[in-house]
Amino acid sequence: MLVLRTRGIYFIMVTLAFSQMLFFIFHDTKIGGGSDGIYIYAKPVMKLGEVELLNLEKLDNFYWLVLALTLAAYLLLRRVLGSTFGRALLGIKVNEHRMRALGFPVFRYQLSSFVLSGALAGVAGYLAAAQYGFVNPEILSWHQSGAVLMMVILGGMGTLHGAVIGAFAFVLLQEVLSNQAWFGASAKHWQLAMGLFIMLVALYLPQGMAGLAQKFGRKPAAEAADE
Repeated sequence: MLVLRTRGIYFIMVTLAFSQMLFFIFHDTKIGGGSDGIYIYAKPVMKLGEVELLNLEKLDNFYWLVLALTLAAYLLLRRVLGSTFGRALLGIKVNEHRMRALGFPVFRYQLSSFVLSGALAGVAGYLAAAQYGFVNPEILSWHQSGAVLMMVILGGMGTLHGAVIGAFAFVLLQEVLSNQAWFGASAKHWQLAMGLFIMLVALYLPQGMAGLAQKFGRKPAAEAADE
């Protein structure tokens, strides 16, 4: 609620300030294990009485759970964007003052979108903790936010499928570029190659990798006119 009272560069700085405060709370105190983090020695098991419904110790169960939740989140966001709420958010993004003049409670819409994004990030954090069995304060650092931003830039801003494509591309590039078997000693500088690739995408693919399909699938103007 405090962050949403700012705009522009101030919004970015205040968001970063809150993030860094939370980071140092968990890093410099015993909350959450301090700088060493916490190890999780048991993965969740869902039971109904004595009947085991879901055991995340099994990799195939965990895979299908993540896939199902990812699909559910995608469909939920598609539904939200197609609703009156989503249309209002789009209008606020384009012209906040006009939406406020039309009587829309802009602040409430923005706060609701923050709550929704925070809830989805919480689900992702839970799954990450269940997968790796370890959490540390580095998850709260600005590097994590930067990685998510890079995924959006790679995939294409403004589209849901672009975010999915960007996440796959980011993780795949990280795995490939840091592979010492392929690149030898140069693999330790994979961030440099990743940065160059993202710069090229930002320069030559303003709509991200998701825009490639539209770019190559678009018919020539003369052909479209003939049809």
